[in-house]
Amino acid sequence: MGSYTIVLMCVVGLLTYNEISTLKKVIQDQEKRLNQLAKLTGHEDLSSYWVSDELKEQAIQLKRDGKKVEAIKKIREQTKMDLLEAKQYVDQL
Repeated sequence: MGSYTIVLMCVVGLLTYNEISTLKKVIQDQEKRLNQLAKLTGHEDLSSYWVSDELKEQAIQLKRDGKKVEAIKKIREQTKMDLLEAKQYVDQL
């Protein structure tokens, strides 16, 4: 009886993991669409990738001080950029 319970728990766990992964992908797609709409309508400040002037200045200063990794980290903390996007953004500053 105990082994059936373990197998059942594993199956439920795998199904739950699969559903969560699917929902994460849907959310990412919706965020991309919202960001595109924000850009197209001229409301880039509503985009999850929007960087405020203050954050931009902080990143520039960190980059000047030789703390590029910290600048990337700061950008990622306050936006939805992934590591590559944040790195490219800081490189362009």
